Amino acid sequence: MTFKIVLLFFLSFGLTNGVFAQTTKPASQQNLTSNKQMVDQVILAIRKDVQKINSKKLKKEHYTYESAGCVEEGVVDYSFDEKTNVKIVESGSIGDGSWVNEYYYQSGKVIFCFQRIVGGPAIGKITKTEYRFYIKDGSIVKAMEGTKTIKADSKASESLGTANRIFKAYASKDFAAALCN
Repeated sequence: MTFKIVLLFFLSFGLTNGVFAQTTKPASQQNLTSNKQMVDQVILAIRKDVQKINSKKLKKEHYTYESAGCVEEGVVDYSFDEKTNVKIVESGSIGDGSWVNEYYYQSGKVIFCFQRIVGGPAIGKITKTEYRFYIKDGSIVKAMEGTKTIKADSKASESLGTANRIFKAYASKDFAAALCN
């Protein structure tokens, strides 16, 4: 009789734990869900900031530059909200390719990079590629090629570095040094 009671106790304890185990997510799954939600919130905030910058009437300063082997026709436009640099658009071409890079800033720190690259052989199919990099506290939180999320790789790091160099280049106006490394 005692054996049956002990066995019943263990069986009932095991069954109730089994029920609870099925309703509770493992800790690693909970962390993934909350991290994704945090990233989504950061991206939403960055998008709102970019929309806000684009909706304002900004003071623009236009510069051109050239550098052998780097760019044939380089253009840099700095956009200011009062005295604060909030957006830089850099574009250029070399050979059969061209690009437009947009960098957005908040308090002097880059928050978003958008790249549009167009190129191809003189005779042949022209390709168009777009990249988006969402940045928080100097780290890339999301990278996209077209509409696909991609791994933040050297291209994303390169874009982040360029955004920081071109922001600092405003003081010296040495755009070729900042962009043609």
